Amino acid sequence: MSTARPLLVSFVIPNYNHARYLKAAVESALAQTHQPVEIIVVDDGSKDDSAAVAAAFGDRIRYIYQHNQGLSAARNTGVQAALGDYIALLDADD
Repeated sequence: MSTARPLLVSFVIPNYNHARYLKAAVESALAQTHQPVEIIVVDDGSKDDSAAVAAAFGDRIRYIYQHNQGLSAARNTGVQAALGDYIALLDADD
């Protein structure tokens, strides 16, 4: 009998002014059949209502805000924060 824990998948979603797409991206990650997952949204200095969209998910996601540094920096921030065994990169507008 195996007592191994299920492997955690971390979804890193960099976001910059994509509030209109962010909800669908997060919902897509949450709907994956593999569990457990962690969702990390890295807001790269958005000026739209991205923070409010992310806040609607409560503790089902982690939201990290940083001043605008570009897509690669936002991805790197998310990867550094991830706790998963695997990391999946998902753009906010996918």
